[in-house]
Amino acid sequence: MNFLNSSSPFRRVLGDAFERLPAAVGAMHDLAEETDADGLAEIDAAPGIGPWLIRLIAGLPKPGRNVPISVNFKPDGRGGEHWRRRFANRRYMSTIVAGEGGLAGFLVERFGLFRLGFELRLVDEGLRWSLKRWRWLRVPLPSWTAPSIECLESDADDCFVFDIKVSFPFVGRVVDYRGWLKVRAPSAD
Repeated sequence: MNFLNSSSPFRRVLGDAFERLPAAVGAMHDLAEETDADGLAEIDAAPGIGPWLIRLIAGLPKPGRNVPISVNFKPDGRGGEHWRRRFANRRYMSTIVAGEGGLAGFLVERFGLFRLGFELRLVDEGLRWSLKRWRWLRVPLPSWTAPSIECLESDADDCFVFDIKVSFPFVGRVVDYRGWLKVRAPSAD
């Protein structure tokens, strides 16, 4: 397969290693058409005004147990994907692409005016994302100002499973959320 022409940014970044992903992770990151997934999450938020303010501004999930979640994944036909996430009543969107130029080799999440450059690594449990670079507009920001964002994706019981931890310099832990998603069955029209 020609990974450079693939519509999946994950395939483009991971290359041949993509084939070694757990089944549910590989399926979720190799979508050819718009797909919806639903599930539940457990969300632990750090106390304090700083973490609360960051969660509010970034639209990150509010704390809760058995929080209903849905994600709409929409490939754009040019190698990117638009993700619309909903955690209960909190929504946020981003675009995922394979990095180019100074972000080549990274999975890039465009989130508002920010560009987050994630290193992807296969680990025994599945796929680990680690934030390594970030930019505001196209300007690289100093690494000491970067949040720590760690994500582990795996599968269990035919579900896509995620565990995400977010913290910021000078603030500390902001939110940890973990849960599962399952692709929604197409409606019978």
